[in-house]
Amino acid sequence: MIKLLYIFFFSLIFSSNQFEIDDKKSSIKWKGTKSTGSYHDGLISVDSSILNIDDNNMLLNGKIIIDMNSIVCTDIQDPESSSYLVQHLKNDDFFSTDLFPKSILTINKVTPINDDNYSITADLTIKDQTHPIDFIANIIIKDGIGLASGKIEINRAQYGIKYKSQSWYPDIGDRFINDIFELYFNLLANKKINEDL
Repeated sequence: MIKLLYIFFFSLIFSSNQFEIDDKKSSIKWKGTKSTGSYHDGLISVDSSILNIDDNNMLLNGKIIIDMNSIVCTDIQDPESSSYLVQHLKNDDFFSTDLFPKSILTINKVTPINDDNYSITADLTIKDQTHPIDFIANIIIKDGIGLASGKIEINRAQYGIKYKSQSWYPDIGDRFINDIFELYFNLLANKKINEDL
């Protein structure tokens, strides 16, 4: 009985320190580059999230789910050309969003570096393949609001995204698309209200 009460009260405390990202007040920008140095960029949205924060306003861990079908292109002004690129990114050459509509970033460890900068150790799941990833984020949490910004570099070849990849096709010459693509994030998270209280 005592153990059950402990678990109950612990869960109340734990849930009171959960935050979730406000997608409407956040942005995730993607950027992919070609061998020539040219690039395309755009935006993608958070589907849902849960971030666990301790009593000292420190991020402990969490999970961010990305809606892969929300991807848009922002650098191509012509609507038809922009739509063509987006559909190309959604098809089997890249992210196969019909089969894999969500990608997941699971934050496992957060280590302070200096000031408000932290080293993040996480697992990233794309197309049902999971690999570890590390990046640096600037994080500020105060008065029930969390702000985070930074850049994540992702090697698409690790996730079986082979289209014009030098890793998969070493004889492709200078027609390749770089395996590394970047995500630039500016996120705002709010403390969740415990609806049970």
